[in-house]
Amino acid sequence: MTFILVAANADQVIQVSDRRITAWNGSVLQEAYGKAGHLLCDDASVLYAITGLATIGDFQTSTWLMTALHESSRRNSQFRGLIEHFAAIATLTFSSNIHILSAPKKHRRLTVMLTGYTAAGFIINALVSNFQDFSEFVNHPIAQSKFTVHCETSFEPAPKNPTLIQVIGAFQAMTATDEQELRTMLVAQAPHEAMRAKAIAIVADISDRHRSAGTVNKRLNTARIDFIKPWTAYAGYDSDLVENAIPMIDMVDGRAGGSGLLIGQPTLAIDKAIVFPRAHRNAPCPCGSGKKYRFCHRLLRT
Repeated sequence: MTFILVAANADQVIQVSDRRITAWNGSVLQEAYGKAGHLLCDDASVLYAITGLATIGDFQTSTWLMTALHESSRRNSQFRGLIEHFAAIATLTFSSNIHILSAPKKHRRLTVMLTGYTAAGFIINALVSNFQDFSEFVNHPIAQSKFTVHCETSFEPAPKNPTLIQVIGAFQAMTATDEQELRTMLVAQAPHEAMRAKAIAIVADISDRHRSAGTVNKRLNTARIDFIKPWTAYAGYDSDLVENAIPMIDMVDGRAGGSGLLIGQPTLAIDKAIVFPRAHRNAPCPCGSGKKYRFCHRLLRT
């Protein structure tokens, strides 16, 4: 399990995804597994993320997902056609891969969420799943034989400020209050960093809630697409630990005339610490400078 939150309005699409993966019995397998990426199509720019099966045997879902999306784009580089092809590839893979087939059906479940802007200026959200029926709002206890696509586009173009909040993973851990606070900020078109900070705070808090059952951590990939420059994704990272590396998001260029670029699990690393936990504004900065947090690394969170 995991927790992926996406929020969108006239200004931005922001995605927050935690990096923990857990075993079938709930024990932690990895604390640092990338689940998010950016996909470019001829008619859309979207952020994507996964919940469900992350790794089994030699099968790594994040790596397979990049190549499957890229293969799908060679067949159709328009967003809707691409994800339909991807659903077909996923159906074939999950019915034939020996590593996946070695797992019980209840552990073969996977949902991929893709959210962004269309070239026509609308917000788009698609969910491709082999266990969640988003039309009937049913979560099947075991993986179904086929991946299905549920795709919605905002009724109004993004400049009129339609808002979207979508969650996958441990969705039951998010409260109506969380959603209302986030929605209020979306409607008010709060600044980028304010929206990012709020989304991060919600996911970090959810990691401590009983309903997330220990499947969510506070090492969070963030990604943002701006409406005014939708073909670029801005990646970020937040952690409750001091770290010397920033894990970025994957990249797939699926445009017919694009570079065909695939970048998986990129990381920016240096010798000294570059990631510091958030702290109370008047508390000592976690970097050890002796300054108050508000006068030190809080100033770098833009």
